[in-house]
Amino acid sequence: MVSGDLIRLAAVDDHPLVVEGLAAILTRTAPDIRWLGAARNLAGLRDLVMSTTPPPDIVLYDLHLHDESKAADGIDWLAGRGIRSVVLTSEIRPVPIRDAVIAGALGVILKSDETHRIVEVIRQAYSGDFAVSSELAYLLVNDQRMTPHLAPREREALELLASGLPRKTIGRRMDPPVAMSTVVTYFNRICEKYRDLGRDVHTPQDALRAAAQDGYLDAPDPQRDL
Repeated sequence: MVSGDLIRLAAVDDHPLVVEGLAAILTRTAPDIRWLGAARNLAGLRDLVMSTTPPPDIVLYDLHLHDESKAADGIDWLAGRGIRSVVLTSEIRPVPIRDAVIAGALGVILKSDETHRIVEVIRQAYSGDFAVSSELAYLLVNDQRMTPHLAPREREALELLASGLPRKTIGRRMDPPVAMSTVVTYFNRICEKYRDLGRDVHTPQDALRAAAQDGYLDAPDPQRDL
């Protein structure tokens, strides 16, 4: 970082105590970081960004907002305005974190990690380097043994099954529709991918449980990010 640079930082998180505590810590320990404020949802983040001149350099992005917006959409919106995103989360399921990184997040901070590591990640992201706040955060992003890669159509079939649709109607609801035999193939592939990692997944219901554990299905605990 060039001497004298100020990192303009904002956050989106629907738990005010989290960001207020973080703001107090950063103000006390990181004179090169200027706190611009926080929003509680994606709409509020857009308002904050559009009303702040100049806009933030970095936004700390919580993965589970109660407005049900997708973190990837917000990260993409910020990137279109030249603003970098860093995930700030209590999530320990790999899939939501990896989806955010694929969308363009330039770092991952776990809320349980030490303050000095949080500051280091913010500084590295400002410099354009990807960074994580701990070994666990690194594994959640990178360890391919934690969860299989499911193709978009396999994920779609799982989501429809999780919504309560009978398997015989899932194919007709997919976009574009597919035959029942293709749906069966999707579920067989999902189970096989999990078994290849040593996980006991043999039926579509087994696959649902495993996918929820990994974060493929949007069913976060409402207290997860307190």
